[in-house]
Amino acid sequence: MAIKVYGSNTCPGTLAFLNLLTTNHVMPTFINVTGSIALLKEFITFRDTSPLYDGTRGTGAIGFPLVELEDGTRTRDIPAVLKSLGIEAEWYFK
Repeated sequence: MAIKVYGSNTCPGTLAFLNLLTTNHVMPTFINVTGSIALLKEFITFRDTSPLYDGTRGTGAIGFPLVELEDGTRTRDIPAVLKSLGIEAEWYFK
């Protein structure tokens, strides 16, 4: 399954998720949102308008990682993504 992971190379959660994926032979496309003003603006616009972030806005959290599945669906449900990939590490991302 081809997936994209939106996050930051300075975010511990993003890095742990990427490490877990690659350790399990899943090679995602990593979009380092903090590496480009254009990507950061795109992410902020999505975060500020998407229902996926209803519980995040106003909390001070950024909301990384964000996963885009092969069909274009975006999700923040990391345990569900891991389960769909057959990776048993849901405990890490609760």
